[in-house]
Amino acid sequence: MNLIVDQGNTATKLALFNEEKEVVRKKSFQKTAINEINQWVNEHTNPGDFCLISSVTNDNLQFSHLNTVAFDKHIKLPVHIAYKTPKTLGKDRIANAVAVWRKNPNAASLAIDLGTCIKYDIVNGEGVYLGGNISPGLKMRYRALHEFTDKLPLIQPEIFDFGYGDTTVTSMMNGVQHAILHEINGFIERYQEQFGELTIFMSGGDLKYFDKRYKNTIFADSNLTLYGLNEILKYNVEE
Repeated sequence: MNLIVDQGNTATKLALFNEEKEVVRKKSFQKTAINEINQWVNEHTNPGDFCLISSVTNDNLQFSHLNTVAFDKHIKLPVHIAYKTPKTLGKDRIANAVAVWRKNPNAASLAIDLGTCIKYDIVNGEGVYLGGNISPGLKMRYRALHEFTDKLPLIQPEIFDFGYGDTTVTSMMNGVQHAILHEINGFIERYQEQFGELTIFMSGGDLKYFDKRYKNTIFADSNLTLYGLNEILKYNVEE
């Protein structure tokens, strides 16, 4: 088994991969729940298993019975990074780039990660990560409408299907969520013109609000980032 630890600012995601690169178990904890994390890891891993820890914080999780690889500046990657400011490049974006390259080698791919921010990441057919775009995510847009106005409410996203809003709430939903759809379509069209054949992968916590619109044209994978981290781990322990 390979253990992947993806530690963000508020939560820590744990995933176990088998030799077939499948997620066999997954769990999310609050970042501060160190005892619960350690208990889960001890229950579901064996001495000598490999582990990759990817963290955006300064907290150092340690599992003494595992062969641990830290995702730091010294780690080897199966893609070439052409980003001009690699020190500022998020580990999740790197992981998504690795994931789409491994899933679709020798061809251009676009990863769209619908999380706190919406991240677009492009890998060309030579395995070069070129960069992409970052825009505000779904919940961030709703919060901005509420916090930067006097009367607009704070609403939660829903799956809907209508052309325009006939109340303030449905107008906000239509404006925010359709704006994201148009944004996604615009970037896809732009990069298809630039790269020709382009395989599109979509992931992230807000995937469920958009993936049905693209069910025939994209590969939806909620574990894309975790898969990429596992591929990075395998690349470092097998090379």
